[in-house]
Amino acid sequence: MDEKLAVEFLHPKTSDSYPAALHPLCTAEVALRKLQEADTGPFLEYAPAGRPYQLVLRRTETELTPNTSMADAGVVSGDTLLVVQKHQGATG
Repeated sequence: MDEKLAVEFLHPKTSDSYPAALHPLCTAEVALRKLQEADTGPFLEYAPAGRPYQLVLRRTETELTPNTSMADAGVVSGDTLLVVQKHQGATG
């Protein structure tokens, strides 16, 4: 299981995309962290408190939890992963 998956990430606020090669055991949390590092541009700015990023596999509309690996989510080469941010609802 050492073959990398060629995927594309779509930015949550722009039409920008970022191609990446991921190990099948890479988790959503690790992938998102890498997109915020200097060596990726960074592709993503840091998420504000209470509004973390989440990945959604476009092909199946499956939301990946932070600990979900690409293999567990069924990600294959050529897939697109949407980066989304959940809006925090009003309380009170």
